[in-house]
Amino acid sequence: MSKSILVLVIFSALLSCTNSSKKTNSSTVDVEPDSVYVPTYAKQFVIKYFQDYKIVEVNDPWDDAAPKHQIVLSSSSEYLKKNIDAIQVPLKRWVAVASTQISYADKIEGAMDALVGMAEPQYVSNPTVVNGLKTGAVRNIGTAFAPDLELLIDIDPNVMMISPFKEDFYGPIRQAGIKLAMNSSYLENTPLGRVEWLVYVAAFFNKEQEAIDEVHNIAQRYNNVKSLTQELTDKPTVVSGKIYQGVWYAAAAQSYNANYYADAGADYIFKDRPGTGSLSYDFETVYNSGAEADYWVLLVNYNGNYSYEALKDEDVRYKDFDAFKNRKVFFSNTGKSLFYEKGLLEPDVVLSDMVKVFHPNLLPNYTPCYYKMMTKE
Repeated sequence: MSKSILVLVIFSALLSCTNSSKKTNSSTVDVEPDSVYVPTYAKQFVIKYFQDYKIVEVNDPWDDAAPKHQIVLSSSSEYLKKNIDAIQVPLKRWVAVASTQISYADKIEGAMDALVGMAEPQYVSNPTVVNGLKTGAVRNIGTAFAPDLELLIDIDPNVMMISPFKEDFYGPIRQAGIKLAMNSSYLENTPLGRVEWLVYVAAFFNKEQEAIDEVHNIAQRYNNVKSLTQELTDKPTVVSGKIYQGVWYAAAAQSYNANYYADAGADYIFKDRPGTGSLSYDFETVYNSGAEADYWVLLVNYNGNYSYEALKDEDVRYKDFDAFKNRKVFFSNTGKSLFYEKGLLEPDVVLSDMVKVFHPNLLPNYTPCYYKMMTKE
């Protein structure tokens, strides 16, 4: 065979492979879905359903114009044979990197049974994780930012569920062939928005309808509590946060915590400062706006019984706030209250805690769960 003919044969073969690849990819790209799940409260994901597969799409949190993160899920053996990048569902083996992912999984039948790896498990109190670590059924993969790659390869999960960060820590894991699913629930700025990521996690176990029903029930309970405060005209003022490494981080006006304050019938001191994340201020800025606030709300992780003395020891200037002087500081000690684990899917309870503080007459017989008034001097 002459050299020119050989080149032509090779080129034809490559062109054939390319066309074949395009045909395979066309089954999941530029095809109209049979239906689409568009969340009611969450803003960062959708689920597109096709005959033999579904595509979970997650927005790029840092660039609205960037391509969406897509992951293809299928229960069809024929489809999976032809599309090697698709993930078989329900998952048989998966890895989590955040306690919030465990909170969702614990509500989904079969999800915890399939968990084989956990990052930073010391921050997780779920019994399945705790017992799994003891028996070896769940492996400690290290930190979320730098997991143990050799261990991950040994575990061989169907997927590793990750949280998005501006810096991509997961390049080596991708290169090792481990499939990643982006869970952006922490970027949702409303309590019910975060709750609805239950449906996202459920998609990996073919349990979406059960999750949708659960989200509906949670939303109904939450809105029932919220309705108690919406006609109120007398709303107490509230300041939040405290100094951390020289910076006072406070909730922006459209943030997760600020939405809680508004729904609980409080007048937040920074309600006119737009944003969905945290505000970074010096002490003087917060003091000028919040020194006379009626209440002060804190999230702390404190080893012991948090007290006014402990708060003052952190910064003596705190005692100059009216809420401190009048003993109207309320807080959640997250390490003990499990606010970040259980509270995620009990926003109606968290909201009730706040309503009980701001408007105790509206819930006279209610006992707070996650938040409580600071009583220890």
